[in-house]
Amino acid sequence: MTKIPTSSEEKLLQEHGYKLIKKIGEGGYAKVFLGEFRSKNTEKVYPLACKVINTNGAPEKYTNKFLPREMKILVKINHPHIIHIHSIFQRNKIFFIFMRYAEKGDLLDFLLANGALKERQARIWVRQLALALQYLHTLEIAHRDIKCENVLVTNNYNVKLADFGFSRRVLDTDGRRLTSETFCGSLQYAPPEIIKGTPYHPKVADMWSFGVVMFTMLNKANPFNEKNHRTLHSLQVNKKWKFRSQVANNISPEAKDLVSNLLEPVATKRFSIDEVINSSWIAMDPKLKSLNAAEFAAISAAMEEAQGLQAEKAQMVRSVSFNLRNITKDKCMNIRIPVRLLHVIDSFISVKLHKAHLGTQNEFGLAKSEINKKDD
Repeated sequence: MTKIPTSSEEKLLQEHGYKLIKKIGEGGYAKVFLGEFRSKNTEKVYPLACKVINTNGAPEKYTNKFLPREMKILVKINHPHIIHIHSIFQRNKIFFIFMRYAEKGDLLDFLLANGALKERQARIWVRQLALALQYLHTLEIAHRDIKCENVLVTNNYNVKLADFGFSRRVLDTDGRRLTSETFCGSLQYAPPEIIKGTPYHPKVADMWSFGVVMFTMLNKANPFNEKNHRTLHSLQVNKKWKFRSQVANNISPEAKDLVSNLLEPVATKRFSIDEVINSSWIAMDPKLKSLNAAEFAAISAAMEEAQGLQAEKAQMVRSVSFNLRNITKDKCMNIRIPVRLLHVIDSFISVKLHKAHLGTQNEFGLAKSEINKKDD
């Protein structure tokens, strides 16, 4: 079996200031390494994590569908509570994704080592994750794999949402909402509509998974551990979950109410991310009711991009409509814009916006950005 990374890959990485130190995890088609970046300007060394994805032998569905989606989303997003992507490189069928290193590991390991969170700390982390998810949903991106293992804890005890392997946009090229049918993520975090095997709305499904994470923060154990799909679905729709007796009396009614609204089996009644952020439980800490500068900048940029994309599409459609109306006057009376033409218009916009985020290419791959020195 070929060693990954190979000596030539390691050499090329070092030429760009990167070094892989040791493997710290693996799963699926990826291995995770502790790495570092040495700035050529300051000679300062920054610790990083590196996800190395080997597509050799990977299923066609992964290489042609899920991986391209992940790459497109990673170069697009930028939020203080989403793990910061430093650089992405590709060589042949190997991808190297360098990202901020979370010193305290993932949330699941943190809870297993330290026990259930006090409500004050849980409120801070739930808010941070909620703002990250609000940012994604504003950009019409669903995460589709929210779980404790994909929430990373930094040295300063902040949390970052990570792993966008199942993420996707939730609008089609005509701006219509898409439902999903793919079973994504982990069984313990999947909502009833996914367990049942019906088409589901990805952003709404995200909210159930978010509720499982909040419950687990406060409880140190998931609300559902059943592996049989039929039994699990029955437990979910009948709300057969409860906090452990050791913690139940210490959890406020506001927290329990928010969890209940997130673990709502009827998808149309489930809380949205905005309802989480504006909930009475978050408001119990007045300091959490306002955004800091980085949070405000991120959601403002997302809102501006979402509005700009819709405006650009509308303008292009109006332009095509005007041209076709002119043709109608000269040629025929009832010409309409073909649906396939609108698809081409939308695809053109998507490609243009995507390229704007990629920046320049080099001999080894894509370099996304310099390290964010203020990233905590």
